[in-house]
Amino acid sequence: MNNTALAEAIATEHGLTKTDARTYVDAVFTAIANAAANGNEVSLNGFGKFKVSAT
Repeated sequence: MNNTALAEAIATEHGLTKTDARTYVDAVFTAIANAAANGNEVSLNGFGKFKVSAT
């Protein structure tokens, strides 16, 4: 599943336009990326934890 498919699923499930759902999906991933880029660990219950680390 990619961002577009996720947005379409959210739009269908919640009665949103695809445009609005895509805006929300993009906002969520932007927030996750920004938090990780700032050195914060992102924990999503039932999904996983994300943290940027040096390789």
